[in-house]
Amino acid sequence: MRKPTYTSRRDADRVGVVWRKSSHSYPEGECVEVAQPSGATVLFDDSKRHNGALMEVSTATARAFVAAVRQGSV
Repeated sequence: MRKPTYTSRRDADRVGVVWRKSSHSYPEGECVEVAQPSGATVLFDDSKRHNGALMEVSTATARAFVAAVRQGSV
C-alpha cells in the first residue's frame, strides 16, 4: 500500500492544493471538500474536523465511489 503524500489539510494547503466544496454542503459550512492535486490522486476533507486527517485515494477509486453514490449503491 502506498503511503499518503498529504497527512493534513495544512500540509496540502502549504503546497497550494485547490479545494472545492460539495454542491450538497450545508450553509453553515459543514461539508466534504475535494481536491485533485495530481492526475493520479484525489483528496477528501471533512470540514467539521479541521485538524483531521485527509483521505487520499486514486482517481479511479474516487470515480468508482461517485458512480456508486449516483446509482444508489452506497
